[in-house]
Amino acid sequence: MVRFRKLISTAVLSTVLAAPICASAQKQAATDVYFIDTEGGAATLIVSPGKESVLIDCGSEGERDASRIYHVAKDVAHLKQIDALVVTHWHLDHYGGTGPLSKLIPIKKFYNKGIPEKTIDDPEHFPALIAAYRKATVGAGIYEVKAGESIPLAGTGNSAPVSLFCVIGNKQTLPDDASPAARNGYAKLHKPAPVDPSDNANSLGFVLKVGNFRMLDLGDLTWNLEYTLINPNNKIGLIDVYQTTHHGIDQSNNPALIKTIRPVVAVVNNGPHKGGTTQLFHNLLDAGSMTAIFEQHRYLDAPAPTAGDLQDRKLFVANQDEKCKGEFIHLQIDEKGDNYQLQIGEHGRYEKFQSRLAAGGK
Repeated sequence: MVRFRKLISTAVLSTVLAAPICASAQKQAATDVYFIDTEGGAATLIVSPGKESVLIDCGSEGERDASRIYHVAKDVAHLKQIDALVVTHWHLDHYGGTGPLSKLIPIKKFYNKGIPEKTIDDPEHFPALIAAYRKATVGAGIYEVKAGESIPLAGTGNSAPVSLFCVIGNKQTLPDDASPAARNGYAKLHKPAPVDPSDNANSLGFVLKVGNFRMLDLGDLTWNLEYTLINPNNKIGLIDVYQTTHHGIDQSNNPALIKTIRPVVAVVNNGPHKGGTTQLFHNLLDAGSMTAIFEQHRYLDAPAPTAGDLQDRKLFVANQDEKCKGEFIHLQIDEKGDNYQLQIGEHGRYEKFQSRLAAGGK
């Protein structure tokens, strides 16, 4: 277990690291991932086989996003607490919900890339939102995460290991493998974009590992930084489920990255007027590996993809209209990470898939 840099008292730290914190003693074979609708923000709730929970980002300020997260955590995942909240970067649609959410359900640990004293992007909202974040962390464990470190999650005696492996943070990635055999041929497809001075470029990015299964969540990482993950070698590996980066907008989702990781399923955490663009669909389909795309919202500012565009791929949209109840997308991974399935909401039809590694790495 990686011991992250200590930002709290020794007494609290020893309690946090003594044993995995589980919301319940109940065991389950599956790992569940809930992509919660925050209208173009981000909130991805992971619940391990041992019922340990990690929430990656928590949407915007106000009651709407916090209430949606709380509903899924309490009523769907049957959690009594959120064991860890990971903030990928300091934009209000990723950490703004911390204050209201912490009033609805206890949050025991906090992971981030370092808490800034001042903002580089949002002077209007930052003082109040960072104060609410700091208040929520009082008495909790607070840890900074760097590339190469893992956040382990509790399993059961029968389940494969489950962890969140950090692949990038504050523009720092895993070491390069410069050997000719490791060189990634798809890296040459990269077309440099203007340098991104925002905190998006500093996002934490993670691979969720469940046995043979791999899911990628890069927060709001932008184009040129995505390239550093696949040049000169692929530092991520092949991916089963790709949570499209930056809500599926064109500032991210570099085709060189997508062709390298060859995802089978994409989940687009967009809003009705944010992300899920025509260019995103082109980039996903051009990878040649895509079997299904799950969208949080139908993007209302661009034409819907046609059957011809999707060819034999399947498109599933959780929320068709701007005025919606905020339906979530559910991913469930079996105990060995060999198979997984996705559905919309609690009652949608499951679509089933086999993980890349279980299928021989194809």
